Amino acid sequence: MASKNKDTSFDDRIAESAERLKERESAALHATRDAVVSGTERTERALHRATDATASAAQRTHERAAQLGEKGQEKWAEGRAYAEQSLDRVFDYVRENPGKSLAMAVAGGWLIGNLLRRR
Repeated sequence: MASKNKDTSFDDRIAESAERLKERESAALHATRDAVVSGTERTERALHRATDATASAAQRTHERAAQLGEKGQEKWAEGRAYAEQSLDRVFDYVRENPGKSLAMAVAGGWLIGNLLRRR
């Protein structure tokens, strides 16, 4: 009988130890799960912030590019108008001063010809 009590006592201690071990494992698993969930949530929030910041930067870049495109078109139109006005003035000058225009054209041709011949 003493041996039976010893066996029962030993079995009880094993059962108690196993129960404590299960509780510790369970607590460790819950703590690990909570840490993983918390880390995942922090990572998700950081990714959302990064995505929002990237989208915002892309939007600002797009808006700035559109502004610069409009400004470029305006400058192109201004340059084209200036070139057309200048060409009109040249034509008007040639019509008003055909002799001078011809003399300047001949002199310019002679100068360019001599410069190119020397090379």
